[in-house]
Amino acid sequence: MSTATESRTPLVSMVVPVYNSVTYLAETLDSLLVQGLSDQELEVVMVDDGSDDGSEKMMDDYVARHPNFRVIHQEQSGGPASPCNEGVWAARGKYFFLLGSDDVMTPGALRELVDVAEREGSDVVLAKLGSLGGRGTPGSVYRKTVYDADPVEHKIFNTLAAVKLFRRELVDITGAFHPPHLRVGSDQPFVAALFLAAKKFSICADREYVLIRRRDDGSNITRTFRSPTEYVDLSSAVLGVIVAGTDAGPLRDGVARRTFRREIPQIVGEAFLDLTEAEQRLQMDRVREMLVPVYNDATAVHFDPRTRTKVDLMIDGDLDTLREFIEWEKAAAAAPVIHDGAAFIYSVPAELAARIGAHRLHAPAVKGETTLTGVSSAGSLVEITATAIALDCRTASSETFVRLGHRTTGAELDIPTETVRELAHPSGTGHEVRARADLGSCTGGVWDAYMVQRFAKDEIVNRLGAKKSDAVRSNPRYLFASDDDARPLGKIYYTRGPENLSIDIGFTHTRNELPEASVEGTVWLSDGSELAIVSALRIGEITFLEPGSRGGRPARTSIPFFALDEGLFAVALPRGVSHDGARRRLVVRSGSAEQNLLLPAPAEASVSDPWGSPAERRRGQRTAEIFREAVEELGVVGHRSARRAGREVTMLPRRLRGTWGRRRS
Repeated sequence: MSTATESRTPLVSMVVPVYNSVTYLAETLDSLLVQGLSDQELEVVMVDDGSDDGSEKMMDDYVARHPNFRVIHQEQSGGPASPCNEGVWAARGKYFFLLGSDDVMTPGALRELVDVAEREGSDVVLAKLGSLGGRGTPGSVYRKTVYDADPVEHKIFNTLAAVKLFRRELVDITGAFHPPHLRVGSDQPFVAALFLAAKKFSICADREYVLIRRRDDGSNITRTFRSPTEYVDLSSAVLGVIVAGTDAGPLRDGVARRTFRREIPQIVGEAFLDLTEAEQRLQMDRVREMLVPVYNDATAVHFDPRTRTKVDLMIDGDLDTLREFIEWEKAAAAAPVIHDGAAFIYSVPAELAARIGAHRLHAPAVKGETTLTGVSSAGSLVEITATAIALDCRTASSETFVRLGHRTTGAELDIPTETVRELAHPSGTGHEVRARADLGSCTGGVWDAYMVQRFAKDEIVNRLGAKKSDAVRSNPRYLFASDDDARPLGKIYYTRGPENLSIDIGFTHTRNELPEASVEGTVWLSDGSELAIVSALRIGEITFLEPGSRGGRPARTSIPFFALDEGLFAVALPRGVSHDGARRRLVVRSGSAEQNLLLPAPAEASVSDPWGSPAERRRGQRTAEIFREAVEELGVVGHRSARRAGREVTMLPRRLRGTWGRRRS
């Protein structure tokens, strides 16, 4: 242990409890060397909990090489609580951070977190976690960076792991420690106590600061089996801290949410049936006692309906009914809900339902799952295909349809669907459907798309688009006044973040990024192909494409073109460009947006009607000149070799006083 370290007070102490982590430990400790903190600012306190795999020697080696590292060797304690406590008690920094011996700090992370604490006066700084090996990480807390976070509004108590930056004096104020009797989760009551003493929280979510590891051998202690008794122990410890640190009211009700949603349901799961009757009665008594100060109408909503039913049976001491209800759950694991024509209910046998009673058999909250499988458009017509499943439900919806909701006015437009096929999965029952709608007469504004599954008077409504099949791309699509009218009507797009499907009629929320494009006319070439003159204004990158299909698949073949002057382009249409019978089209792409242009029959451009102003007439006359000169040039070119023809066509824009474009093929 370095004597130099003992004579100073570091800014932050990194506490690393270690037990047989030699495979990962070097990566963990090396990550602490690139945190942007000097040896005087950072101390690393390693606590060796009786390692015998070489970790103990590795720690000694780091101490020998780095003056700000120290190690505490102790007898094996059998759990993480003791080494965590020893490390925190030994920490001398203004702040401390607890890091697992197989986890990794990203470069400069600790410097950033300490800077936030110093600048904001934060008592706790929560750092966004990343994953190593596929380990799950908290999501709801880290949606955005918040420097002055509310413990309930920002769901601070959803993450009770100790992988955070704490002000050291919180430990002195509370006397908090990791309870040694908890084999798993001992950090939860410790962190809860510090949270309740903290005056200011900051959440840093702009990047990943810590990478937590899922071990290849599955030996993370958090992944080991825990009995109902252990879950009662943990829940009692956390709720005891919450009751001691809060008054009855919204704060207590809000911070109890995590324990109600995660730990208590495990107490009344299938493993409860493996306990002896004496153990079952003991745990029922303990649950009743711990819930007395925290169970009310506000906290009951944190339970799912079946857990609430089982907790009510526990509180009432109805062990026989509780066991029978858990047995029914076990047998009806897949889709335990039905719709009886009046409401969603659990498919509990009538005799059991009567013993439970309507006041304790709480109605299921059925959720839906939708997957967007296709979006297409033609003119103002939109076609949407999707799957919709009612989770945990054995009854199929009587009607499934797409609903468009106007974001400003609240108006709704229900679009009927046709059923492609029925779906029956272990997760629930539903349909794959197709909806078609003409949106040409829709009110301007943003219309958000939802999938609705209707069961008599009940509806399950889900936003469409967040979950997509691999075939659905997130690029926007445009709607036009009609299939024969290329005026843009609006845009089909996906919202930022969740990428939900929305339709903006009139470009009230999104930008029209299409070029102002039109075909001025076409002429025949001697080889049977055509030349089109296209006007395209307000453009960036532009490409012309063939709109047809080959072998039943869409063909997006690029077409050679040349940039002329005044926003005009000469496009060499391939032979046989006509598609869909008499409808002839050319696709113009600008960025990720595409527009279909109708091609007139080959003829010299007319200038008698299309333009009214002198400037427009001049533009029309210029187009006519281009056509005439193009016809004259190509009439000669047609009798020459293909190579010479290519050179002549390349020179055409110069002769027409245009500017160089790019030839695409």
